[in-house]
Amino acid sequence: MKTNIFNLRRVGLLFQRYFIERSRSELIYWGLMAIVFMFMRNSIPGMFGFILIAGVLYASRFFKEIHHSGNGLAYFMIPATQLEKLTVSIVITTFYYFAMMIIAYVIGNLAGTFLNNMLASMDYLPNGLFHHSSLQWKLFEETGVSVFSKKFGIEKMLYIVSIFRSFIFFQPLFLFGGIYFKKNQAFKTFAATILFYIFLAIIIQVEAKLIFGDALPTGENVEHWFWTFVNTVKIFFTLLPLFFWVVSYFRLTEKQV
Repeated sequence: MKTNIFNLRRVGLLFQRYFIERSRSELIYWGLMAIVFMFMRNSIPGMFGFILIAGVLYASRFFKEIHHSGNGLAYFMIPATQLEKLTVSIVITTFYYFAMMIIAYVIGNLAGTFLNNMLASMDYLPNGLFHHSSLQWKLFEETGVSVFSKKFGIEKMLYIVSIFRSFIFFQPLFLFGGIYFKKNQAFKTFAATILFYIFLAIIIQVEAKLIFGDALPTGENVEHWFWTFVNTVKIFFTLLPLFFWVVSYFRLTEKQV
């Protein structure tokens, strides 16, 4: 029985459309990402920041065509449901993007280390300009042990998953911002997020004052309140990506109307 809501064949065709139309730009983009990783391959804060920033920019611009009358009309006339289109956008901006970032890092790290050591072997270059260095996998390291070492195990895979968890927290938010805002999607989403967290901090402060009054909480009360707060925050941030995917669906449907 065929369904008018979600059909895997239509989803496959949407993926095919995306990669056929953007094959050249995708190849150039990931080539540039690999070049960037060549230069920052041993900087952990730099790589983390770069992955997050590049990721949210990618997500926020994914639906840019729907904000232009001609392209938007053509997009909404594609014979696929909004759920199918949103599913494709989630897979591409989150899972595909993260996997390609890891591949770009691996390629950039290998190429950067090779070129560095090749230049360091050239006698006619000034001394001290390049130094021989062993191949390191800083992005995959936890307490100095590489996931590519002989000690590779489930705990290292969980460390990579933890990187993905940080990544997936931002992607749905900026994907929604890309649908909601017509211009400057990344900046407006970032500004709205800052305002939201300021508002949330005020709410938490007011709640704490209502519960404890002016006196500082002590003993079991503060411990109970603290762990209740921590567990609430964990649940909140766990469900946040799902929330933004749901509201993105309704916003995309509304945009079509």
